[in-house]
Amino acid sequence: LLIMNSQGSSAEKGVNGVLVCQESYACGGSDEAAFECDECGSLQCIRCELELHRQERMRNHDRIRISPGHVPYCDSCKGDGGVANGGRLRAVVRCQGCKINLCLDCQKRTHSGVSKRKHPLTAYPPSKPAEKNCSTGDEQLDALKAKLEQVTSFLLVDEKEDMQVKDEEEFVRKLGCRPEELLKVVSIFGNTGEGKSHTLNHTFFLGREVFRTSPTQESCTVGVWGALDPLHKVVIVDTEGLLGAGTNQGQRTRLLLKVLAVSDLVIYRTHADRLHDDLFKFLGDASDAYLKHFTKELKATTARCGLDVPLSTLGPAVIIFHETVHTKLLGSDKPSESAERLLQERFRKLGLFPEAFSSIQYRGTRTHNPPTDFSGLLRSVEQQLDNNTTRSPRSAGVIYKALQALSECFSGEIPDEHLASNSFFPDEYFTFFTSQESLSTYALSLQFNSLGSVVS
Repeated sequence: LLIMNSQGSSAEKGVNGVLVCQESYACGGSDEAAFECDECGSLQCIRCELELHRQERMRNHDRIRISPGHVPYCDSCKGDGGVANGGRLRAVVRCQGCKINLCLDCQKRTHSGVSKRKHPLTAYPPSKPAEKNCSTGDEQLDALKAKLEQVTSFLLVDEKEDMQVKDEEEFVRKLGCRPEELLKVVSIFGNTGEGKSHTLNHTFFLGREVFRTSPTQESCTVGVWGALDPLHKVVIVDTEGLLGAGTNQGQRTRLLLKVLAVSDLVIYRTHADRLHDDLFKFLGDASDAYLKHFTKELKATTARCGLDVPLSTLGPAVIIFHETVHTKLLGSDKPSESAERLLQERFRKLGLFPEAFSSIQYRGTRTHNPPTDFSGLLRSVEQQLDNNTTRSPRSAGVIYKALQALSECFSGEIPDEHLASNSFFPDEYFTFFTSQESLSTYALSLQFNSLGSVVS
């Protein structure tokens, strides 16, 4: 696909055009093309090239790094003799209807009929020699692996809700980012033993054990841990599992809401063959607690910013990542209804209304034979991260201040009599606060979160 300038002649538009990704596998089709894969038959951005060729069957594809003005080969005349480069001509157009690149002769030959004559065609600029073949893209993958080798996770908040990072400077240093670098936050929730750490490692870090995993019965994640995904520029937050054994259960549960409050995107990970009521109740109760205890300051923040928007636009997005083995995925037997609609119906039947979240999306994968396929989850995550309509990235310092403010505001031991509540987040968990100013500090951080450029 060639994005052309709106002014100038056709020739000038072609020469000045920018080649963009033709895959839309990881980027949504908006990123600039960086590679051409002959076997895929497409131009690919860095993200799509990486994600596509992580798959075993595509790992050895030959692709070349492209330069400005690059023109791909014709997809239709490959193998014809009598022409240089193994009988392949450079394309002059791309048919948007057929999704193929065509040289002039093939375009005339294949699109002269009535049905294809009206297909939209996009012209390529005059062809230039391609750069030297970069083999299988190993240099790029090696560079990414080298960058990920430097990533380590660190304890951010312990199970007693005490911050384990003393200030913004230490937070930036542990993440390994620049102080001015703009980041988003992705966290993961779910019952203990569901494979949350494993999911983060394989979704964001090419399977490296950035977050510790263990085959034993004991939970290997206690408290809240953080790490930086340098490719997506995201702070990844791993949390302790729900329904686990241990002391301080009330404080551990309250800690989860604090993490949810600073997150742009929440992944709820479940390995159950059927979605349990616990999942819906957790999200419903979290939504109620979020709105009840943060509404006053959130409303004040939107007023200061001149925003006339519902509070749900300030809340995080949620992706329910559902892996099954023996059962079908949600909605697979009801093609007329979306999975998201079925989720909302389930919430309604339970009398729950998760209005604090900007969106709730379902992403399922059925694992007949291991390993689990996390590529669909990654695509959903990247689509959410690319969307800055609700939340914009902000500096690590702002993220730290928000979490610190919540830690200061909601703290203290929770009496045993409150632990038997029917709610995941009873009101009593949020009455032991030390400073109402801390809530204002947290809400103020959402100015950077939802508007990006607004500063008080």
